[in-house]
Amino acid sequence: MQLCGLICVIEERSYPIPLQDVSVEANIVDMIAETTVCQTYKNVEQNTIEAIYKFPFHEAAAICGFEAEIDGKRKVKGIVKEAKQAAKEYDEAIQQGHGAYLLEEELPDVFQCSIGNITAGQTVVIRITYVTELKHDAETESIRFVFPTVIAPRYGSSDYAPANDGKKLIPDVVSYTEKTDYYLKLAITCRMTSVIQSIESPSHHISSELNIDGNPNVSKITLAEQITHLEKDLILVVKSLGLDQPRAFVEYDSKTETNCVMLTLVPKFTINEIKSELIFVIDRSGSMHGGPVKKASEALQLLLRSLPEDCFFNVVSFGSRFDALFEKSQPYSETSFLKALKHAQEMVANYGGTEIYDPLKWAFENSRDDMPTSVFLLTDGEVYNVDQIVELIKSSEEKKRDDLRVFSIGIGDSVSHHLVESVSCAGKGYTQFVTNNERMDKKILGMLKNAIKPPFKDYNITWTNQILEDLLIETNPVNKPTISFFSDNAAPPPDTQTIFKDMKIQQAPFLIPPIYPGARFIIYCILEKGVDPCKEIILSAISQDGPIKLSIPLDPVALQGTKIHTLAARKLIQDLEEGNSFIHKHPRNKGKNISDSLIREQVVKLGVTYSLASKYTS
Repeated sequence: MQLCGLICVIEERSYPIPLQDVSVEANIVDMIAETTVCQTYKNVEQNTIEAIYKFPFHEAAAICGFEAEIDGKRKVKGIVKEAKQAAKEYDEAIQQGHGAYLLEEELPDVFQCSIGNITAGQTVVIRITYVTELKHDAETESIRFVFPTVIAPRYGSSDYAPANDGKKLIPDVVSYTEKTDYYLKLAITCRMTSVIQSIESPSHHISSELNIDGNPNVSKITLAEQITHLEKDLILVVKSLGLDQPRAFVEYDSKTETNCVMLTLVPKFTINEIKSELIFVIDRSGSMHGGPVKKASEALQLLLRSLPEDCFFNVVSFGSRFDALFEKSQPYSETSFLKALKHAQEMVANYGGTEIYDPLKWAFENSRDDMPTSVFLLTDGEVYNVDQIVELIKSSEEKKRDDLRVFSIGIGDSVSHHLVESVSCAGKGYTQFVTNNERMDKKILGMLKNAIKPPFKDYNITWTNQILEDLLIETNPVNKPTISFFSDNAAPPPDTQTIFKDMKIQQAPFLIPPIYPGARFIIYCILEKGVDPCKEIILSAISQDGPIKLSIPLDPVALQGTKIHTLAARKLIQDLEEGNSFIHKHPRNKGKNISDSLIREQVVKLGVTYSLASKYTS
């Protein structure tokens, strides 16, 4: 069932209705994109209606703008509030007969927009703006812009309903109309700091105009075909000189009076390989039928043909059930290679639904304990239990003491980015995406080479010359226990433990992600008022072959605005939600009780400060 689209709610019943118009404007600046989606609704009913629209975003996207325009006359700008309060005010406005507009997060990559009290004949235009960082496409050495179009039908209980936590969310048990009476308008502008060499789309026919106003760094892209909707993700790959070089920018936000530094690079280095175990976990569920399973088969054949001769390997196929090619990983030999290659060539999508948890659990439990293990997950990623899968990977990685890594390859034209990104992030690997029509040799082989090299340890980034201990901020929460009516015992003393909840510098993500050749590395740091960044940002780590150090000069021209701050804040919120934040991971807080209410308070504070929709803000 298609899980995105527009419905109207009349007397608690849902009816599918078509959107009147959709247009998309995107601005790409180097490795950041800002996108505005305009959706036009018109009430063609005789009565006042409430409309609900569900739509996908990649979870790395930070939704930071929400506007409504009524009958082309009146504009209403959305402000971020704590989720329950926002839902309450929405309900009150509807009851009083006012127009009401609410944007909420249902899942990290699915949002719901509610528009209440659209009167008969009334037209409402909703504008949603989000910013996102762009990945490096290792196949073409370009940046990769993706505009998501469908929420791939996720495999799970048909009566699935999100924990709404006081929100207005409705479960995905309704069908949606595919009828459209308009052509999709799409306009993308690229403004790069260096010459644009090429722009291509592996997904759609596009028309690109280079050298705008005589400037070789600027180009404009539109669709070359008239289409009513995108049946698959729109992908652009933009090649521009020097985009993979180490760079550090600083942005000043006049509202918060803070600086935010963004450090980015696409590393190129070589270190010695180590003897490894490689386990390939392949999705053969029904949703992989056709192009995706063919691509997965080609990718697996490519990986098998490139295996190092001293490795151990195995292949696990899964759907509603799973099975392994070998009971235990086998040493690479002509016999084991030919058996696996024949298996890969004969693969079809005949395993039913998509149950990823059990095959991954089996792979981790049956991995070798005398060498590092790298697991490759090849999937279109259509599942609901992402949190459960992430917890499994984290706990398995801790048991193997950094000798387990998980790499993910998102396959097909409408991949669930939430799953594949979450899996590789938890597994300290990285993700690559391959559509049904794309070349993939370079990116797949690069990932295999990275999987048989030892990971770096002891990452550190020097953002400021100030002493870190002077930058800690603490709080003393007092958790008073409930006193019984029938007890003579005195209440225990309140817990007044000191929790260090913040620093005057906020690195996002707090745990520095692993660095791999050919994969874009991006990290942010928000510096409070009065804390200045270094003139050179220093990145250091320890490799098996010795220490590594890189000094990146800070761009002397400070940017003005909020885009980089917004992306950093989104990462901080993800850290808090996933238990990887400064509060959770700083050594000074080890063993202390980190309450859910403290985490919620921090997420709401970030959401309100940077106008971000999140789990706790709408």
